[in-house]
Amino acid sequence: MSDEIEAGGESEQAQTESAALGDADDGLPPNIVTIEDCGQAKKKITIEIVRARIDAKFDEIFGELRNNAQVPGFRARHAPRRLLEKRFGKEAGQDVRNGLISESLAAAVEKNKLNILGEPDIKLDEIELPETGNLTFSVEVEVTPEFALPNYKDISVQAPNSQVTPESIAKGTKRILASRGILAPTTEPAGEDDLVVANCKVTGEGIDQTEENIELHIAPTAVHGIPLENLDEKLMGVRTGQTVTLEATVPQNHEDEAWRGKNVTVTLAVKEVKQLEVPELTDELAKEFGFEDVGKFTEYIKRMMEAQLARDRQQYMRDQVCKFLLKETEVPLPEQLAARHTASMLQRRYVELLYRGVPREQIEKNLEMLEAQAGEQAKVDLKVSFILAKIAEAEGISVEEGEVNARIADMANRQDRRPERLRSEMVSQGTLEQVNVQLVEQKTIDKLLEMANITEAQVAKDEKPKKAMTKSKTKTKTPKKTPE
Repeated sequence: MSDEIEAGGESEQAQTESAALGDADDGLPPNIVTIEDCGQAKKKITIEIVRARIDAKFDEIFGELRNNAQVPGFRARHAPRRLLEKRFGKEAGQDVRNGLISESLAAAVEKNKLNILGEPDIKLDEIELPETGNLTFSVEVEVTPEFALPNYKDISVQAPNSQVTPESIAKGTKRILASRGILAPTTEPAGEDDLVVANCKVTGEGIDQTEENIELHIAPTAVHGIPLENLDEKLMGVRTGQTVTLEATVPQNHEDEAWRGKNVTVTLAVKEVKQLEVPELTDELAKEFGFEDVGKFTEYIKRMMEAQLARDRQQYMRDQVCKFLLKETEVPLPEQLAARHTASMLQRRYVELLYRGVPREQIEKNLEMLEAQAGEQAKVDLKVSFILAKIAEAEGISVEEGEVNARIADMANRQDRRPERLRSEMVSQGTLEQVNVQLVEQKTIDKLLEMANITEAQVAKDEKPKKAMTKSKTKTKTPKKTPE
């Protein structure tokens, strides 16, 4: 498909169309602009800048030079044009070229309502300004994908009806008491919350790397930038002296290009298992946490877990909505967009984990796992973001500044920090915009849930969705005093 805007006197209609580019109100002939598809969600913009505009831009530049340049032997504003051209011709030519390219491209984008992703990659030094005739240049840009939305107003969604149980309360209590626990060597098999010390060897085509005494928690993690999502299953029940072998594929965004995409074998020779010994909850220990007795402590844990279940219920339903949208919508992505989006996606997940209350230290400790998974997850996130953005526009969903400030205050409270300090950090890290995007998307999903067909269902524990970038367990916030 190709959209052409022709000018140069061929027809009055063509002249009028190009005038709308913003380059004909000055009485000069309009530029000639051609826009055509050149790939998935990519456009090639070709602009021919007419000579009259080039000459007018030179007149503008040399007019400014005449007023401002100090030329020996001439009073201010009296240096002849030919002398200015001789002294400043090269620099003026660059300014004319750069100015015309920037202005004409911006006008073409605005006229044709192109939603460009990122900044156009224009190699100015490779574009020569001709001494005579018109200047023609082309640039390829990535644009927001065009796609049709599915019928999203009656999505079937299951709502888990899980309840807080004595077993879940016991686990929540243990997570809090773990801050007072110690890791001690044991001959018992490794269990949840334990630590495994092992020698690690990674082998594959052209790969042979060994590292001794690495510490691994019983949880999905990454080793040498390679995500091991089933590591917790492999390490559960392992004993000192045993060996664990895992097969994995190195992600395409691995820091070592020679490793990317290769199948590898990760061998872990277990040297030691350290068991987390958690103290018994007593009235005295409960008082150290700010509670009157064990009963009050347990009541607090129950309320916290009920709140967490409510959040999990909402997230589970949101995940179903996203899964439906991905399945029912074909979104063409520019080839390189996902790769460039990886850093932005890491920022997004960082903000998401902060909001969920995961301590920054825990996020940073699992950063290698996050980075290893980011490349593949970026494609999924991009598609979901484009779909939700289009639905948000259709439904008139937006976010106010007050909502952003409230979210930051909530995140700060979960981290026991001052909101203004957290906001300042997010500005410097470039993650503040992700809060706005996150809010719009969540409001959009919540709107979809309002229109959805929701049914209650019993969901097995292993059916609950796992966010690819949130493998770290969300710890219950340690109480500091008895809630009022």
